[in-house]
Order: sequence, then C-alpha cells, then structure tokens
Amino acid sequence: MNAPDELPSENEARASPVFVSYATADRKQALSVCKALERHGTECWISSRDVAPGENYQESIVRTLRGACAMVLVFSDAANKSDEVKKELSLASRYAVPVMALRIADVEPSDAFAYELSTRQWIDAFAGWDRSIELLERRIAELRDVKSITLSSPGATVPRRPLPVRRRGIIAVTAGMLLMVIAGAWLLLRPTAPAAHSMIVRVTTFQRLSEDLPATMPDTVRNEIIAAFNEAGDVGVSTAPVPPPGGAPDYALSGTIRRDGDEIRAISRLSNERSGVTLWSGSLAFDADQLSRVPRQIAVHAGNVIRCGLFGASTYAKSMPDPVLSNYLKFCHYYWFETDIGKMLYSARRVVASAPDFSWGWSAVTIAAGNALYENGPGPSREALRREGLEAAAKALALDPRNSEVLAARTRLMSPADFSGQEALLKRAIVARPLDCGCEHWQYALMLQNVGRDVDAAAEAGKAVDMLAFDRDSHLTMAKTLNVLGKREEAKQFFVSLIELDPDRDSAKSFLAVTEATETGDYAAGISALANPKNQAPAAQSAALAGAFRAIASGNAAAKSEAAKALLKLPDDQQDYVVVRTLAALGASREALQLFINGIDSRYDWPALLWYPSLRSVLNEPAFPALAERLGLMNYWRTTRHKPDVCAINDPPPFCRMI
Repeated sequence: MNAPDELPSENEARASPVFVSYATADRKQALSVCKALERHGTECWISSRDVAPGENYQESIVRTLRGACAMVLVFSDAANKSDEVKKELSLASRYAVPVMALRIADVEPSDAFAYELSTRQWIDAFAGWDRSIELLERRIAELRDVKSITLSSPGATVPRRPLPVRRRGIIAVTAGMLLMVIAGAWLLLRPTAPAAHSMIVRVTTFQRLSEDLPATMPDTVRNEIIAAFNEAGDVGVSTAPVPPPGGAPDYALSGTIRRDGDEIRAISRLSNERSGVTLWSGSLAFDADQLSRVPRQIAVHAGNVIRCGLFGASTYAKSMPDPVLSNYLKFCHYYWFETDIGKMLYSARRVVASAPDFSWGWSAVTIAAGNALYENGPGPSREALRREGLEAAAKALALDPRNSEVLAARTRLMSPADFSGQEALLKRAIVARPLDCGCEHWQYALMLQNVGRDVDAAAEAGKAVDMLAFDRDSHLTMAKTLNVLGKREEAKQFFVSLIELDPDRDSAKSFLAVTEATETGDYAAGISALANPKNQAPAAQSAALAGAFRAIASGNAAAKSEAAKALLKLPDDQQDYVVVRTLAALGASREALQLFINGIDSRYDWPALLWYPSLRSVLNEPAFPALAERLGLMNYWRTTRHKPDVCAINDPPPFCRMI
C-alpha cells in the first residue's frame, strides 16, 4: 500500500500553484489563461513554460499536480481528444486536487471525460473572456481559503479575523515609505541600462495605392501588426500619431499596398524619423485571389524581421547608429524571411566591422556561419566557417556573457557527436536571458530530436511557439515531433499553422504533402503534390517518389521492390531524407540504413531522421548499434542516463539493451 502524501502547511497551501492542463493545440490559449491569472496574483504552473531544461517531463507534471491547490482544465475539442489531458485529470482525482473546467469552445465532454467532469461546474470563456477569468480567480481564492481553514489548528472553523482598517492603513503607509527609500537607493545605485533608446515601433500608415483594394485594408494591416507585437517581450508597438519628445531614435513602420496585374504587392519600411533614414524595407507578392491573407502576412514578415533587429539593438549599451542597425536588420531579413545564407553572413560581417563592441553582432556572425556550415561538404571551406563562427562566439561572450543567442547558436559549430556539450550550452542559453523569438528553446528541441528524446523535444518546441507564434520553423519542429510521437491529429494543427504562415501557401502545402507522406499515410496527397507545377524537386526524384508512393499504397510486394530500385538509382545529391524514409517504408531497411550512413554530416538535424516511425525497422538492423556509437549517441545515452523514447515501447529495438 502506498503511504499517503503529507498534508502541506497553511503557508504552503497558499503558495502552491494552480496547475494548468491543456491539449498541445491549445498551448497559446492556455498560456494566456495562465498569464491572466498571474496578473491577478495567482501563481500558475504550465508545462510549456515551467518544466526545467533536461527535467523529466512526466515526473515534473506528477510532482507539481500532487502539490497543486487546483487544476484549471482548458477545455476544447482538442482537449476532448487528448489522452494526456485525460491522464492529468485522473491524477487530479487521485490527489484530490479540485478541477475547474474553462471551456474555450462550445464543446461537450466525450464519454471518457463525462465521468470525471460530471460534478464540476463549467466556466465558458467563449461567452466572455474577462468575466470568465474573474469567475475563475474568485473560485480559486475560495478554494485557497477553504484549504487554509482545513489545514489550520484542529477545530478551527472560521478564517482569521482581519486587521482593523486603521491598523491596515498604518501598515500600508509604513510599507509605502519603506518602498520609497528602497526605490531611491536603487535609483542611485542601479547599473546602467543595457539600451540607450526605447525599443518601440510606431505603426504609421500603410497606404492603399490601388482604389479597387478594400478601403479597410490599411486599418486591417495596422491591427494585424499591433497583434503581432502584442506579446510579452522587449520590442513593442505604439500607435501615437507623432514621435515622442526628445532626441532618441523614433522607429516608424509604414508601407504601401497596390495591385500589380494579377498580383497584390506590399512593401513595408522601417525608418528612423529623427534622421530620415530608411533602415529596412521588404516586399511581398501574392496572387490576386490571396487578398485576404495580405494583412497577416505583412505582420508576420515585418514583425519577425523588426523584432529580431530591435531586440538585438536593445542589448547594445548605447544608441545604435543607423548604418549598423540597417545592416543588422538585413541579417535578420535574410535569416527570417528571404533565406540567403551568403547575404546573411555578409550582412553580419558588416555589422561587426562597424561596431566591434556589439556582442549580438558577433552572435549574428556565429549564426550565419553555423547555417552556412552544411552548405559546404566536409573539407577546408567548412572548417574555415567553423573557425570563423567559433571565434565570433568567443568575442560575443567576452562582451556579454549573458548572450543567450550565441550560446545556443554555438552548438551548431561543435562536434556533431558531442551531444552532452551541446545540451550543456543550450541549458546555459535558456537560463541566461529569454529571447523574444524563443530560439533557444527551438534549438534545444532540435538537439533533443537528434538523440531520440522527442517527448522532451515537443515541450521545448512548444515553448518556442509560445514565445513567437509567427515562427514557421518552430511550428514545423513541433509538428514533426508530434508525428514522430504518433500524435498525428495534434501535429496536423501545427502543419496548418505553418502553411498559413508561409507567403506561398500552395507550395508549402505541397512540400509537406511529399515530405510527410510516409508518416501521415496520405500517399494520394503526396502523388498529387509531386505533379504540381510548383514542385521544385528534380524530375527524376519526383518520378521515383511518385512511383514509390503508389507502390506503398497498393501493398504489392513486386511493385515495392521495383520502386526501391528506382530510388536507389537516383544521383547521390537526390538521395535525401525523404528518399531514406520512403525506402524504409517500402521495406528496404538495410538500403535505407546505408543511405542514412552516406548522408551523415549533410545536415545538423540528420540524426533526428532515425526516430521516425517509418524507420523503426532500421533500428533493428544488426549494424545499428555500431552506427549509434559512431554518431556519439551511445555515449550521450550512457552519460546522461536518458535513453531514447523508442526504448520505452513494449518491444524496444535490440540496441536498447546495450545502453
């Protein structure tokens, strides 16, 4: 028999957090609930934010839930279908944790939820957000009061008598005077602020240059941009009609929208209105039938680039000169939007040439070198880039030891087999300083994918999505991780978000239909995408993949054998990760393993390929343990005692016994 848990003291009961339970698809809404409660003074615990790097995800949830004062269940259609939410609800019942269900959609509980929730009262957030949060906070306060009474001395039946009003007033005045003294001392002794100017963007006018465009479009663009920056972070927006007083830079965002034949063209500009200098501009083009997507895409495009540039500038100890900021924004543009690694590296080099004391300029060089690394095959060019990136990282950290961006970026330049070293740096990055983009969590997710820890990778990718919902890479990493974990329905929602964030929605949809066909099982969509005129894959590869997809769908052994032969005849540069996964899905596991070995060092995230369900048979190959040793995986698993998730299934691969 398990021993009962010890009851917490009254103070512990008041300090214990509210556990927020939610489905992965509702992460952003759940975080909003958590933040709203915390603004009212209620401490919350939410897994996407509060599971520490490297901490066991499930153990952390169980431990926190056991000591929680209440659970808030963010209920939706996704939660209704989530096995993880059901487990958390069951644990709450076991530990006698009160549950309050906050419905964010008008959804009735399924049979699996009906029993646990039958006696609980719903709060409907979809009927009024502010009112629902107030009601939720009131119920939590009532629960805390009841728990405090229960845990006080035996026989107590009423709460403590409050202090007389006059006495409370005296205490409040005394406390206020003390705070003023402390504040005055702090103002005298505080260190110099890291930024010499405000990181606020004034959203001005997006002009409609074509009269046939909707008259409401400028206002819609403005509202989308405001929403894009309306998250906690170091860069914000203002709608003030004129620059603020003073001589500090006034960063203003404006633009134009016009019809150009069969296209809609939008241009965004960031300028310093004090100096009259245009710091950055970027353009987007859409097919005319995509008109409704234009405002959101302007916000995504401009928001990501400007947030990147001004966040970096906010770390500089003085006002950043316009030419330096302009080059830094170009680096951000080529990183976030118009991916061009050569121009990215060139822009970063120009930044540090003009401002060698700018730590985050050196981290830009590190990032660009890390991205360029795998554009070159093994050899002198790659090693030269590695040296440049590592030297830049050392300079960045010498200038600012809390530069979390460079700590995370440096991991791409380390030995690919040193997973323990990479993880140590990533943990340092996470505690050093939160990035507005959540990039440190995204990079950690990639590293965890490489070592087969996809449960933990999903948690880190989720944190990245929470930090910046407009980042396509974070959504893609999250979706792929969920696919690996067999959570295809949850993965779909992140794939949909990724497609909507891409300026070319049709191309993004076709790309995913091909690359994820072996995991989704939708081979018809893959075949259709390969026939799409926008498909940019080589003709030979497209034909071989289409044949393979047809063979897998048919289940015909002879057809699958011929399809595997066609894939193996492709040129080396076309035998990519899609071909490896497709070969394994055809049943050619030994051949798939050999192609994987051939591709080692071709991509940073190449080892993550091993953990896809389509490659499960490859893990049973006799040659796999030696490969795991070569990649540094065995050493990582043994050193950290973190086995890959696949070793926890009912019939684990043979290599798991060798760890």
